[in-house]
Amino acid sequence: MWKIALILQLICLHYVLSLTSVMVVLGNQMKEIQKDRVLAAIEYSKSLENSHVWFLSGGIKGYIENEITEASNMRGYINEETTNNIVLDNYATNTAENFVNLKKWLIAKYKSSKEYEIVITTSEYHKRRALKIFEGIFEKEEIKWNVSKKACPSCWSDEIFHMKNIETDVKKALQK
Repeated sequence: MWKIALILQLICLHYVLSLTSVMVVLGNQMKEIQKDRVLAAIEYSKSLENSHVWFLSGGIKGYIENEITEASNMRGYINEETTNNIVLDNYATNTAENFVNLKKWLIAKYKSSKEYEIVITTSEYHKRRALKIFEGIFEKEEIKWNVSKKACPSCWSDEIFHMKNIETDVKKALQK
């Protein structure tokens, strides 16, 4: 009986260690909030037993000459030895586009969703809306959440307004 238990433990260990954690960090226009999200994701990644890849998502909202993208700015906080563990989505301008671009990348990179787990880091005030948008873009995909605490004075109240746009944002992002 103990042999069967040992074999099952080894199978589970192999599964966990062969699984790649895709550490998705959603961008934000406010650099303090970006930094807080990245630092929360870095702290979370320290608890992982398996390999991970960073998917940093956020372009430029509104054109500002020579402005660095949110994803590129967040990249500056991560001290990975190899840059091939970091994917920059410099094109998404909202949460729906973040997830559409993530989905396209996952399909191109992996043969099956059994090869990875998704860990999404965003701010606590943004999680509810991000979850609704994620569900509108992904079908039956399991995710883990990691939230950062930093918020601006109007962030929580702004989310009430943004919640009304979820359906429209998802439809527009899927059409791109």
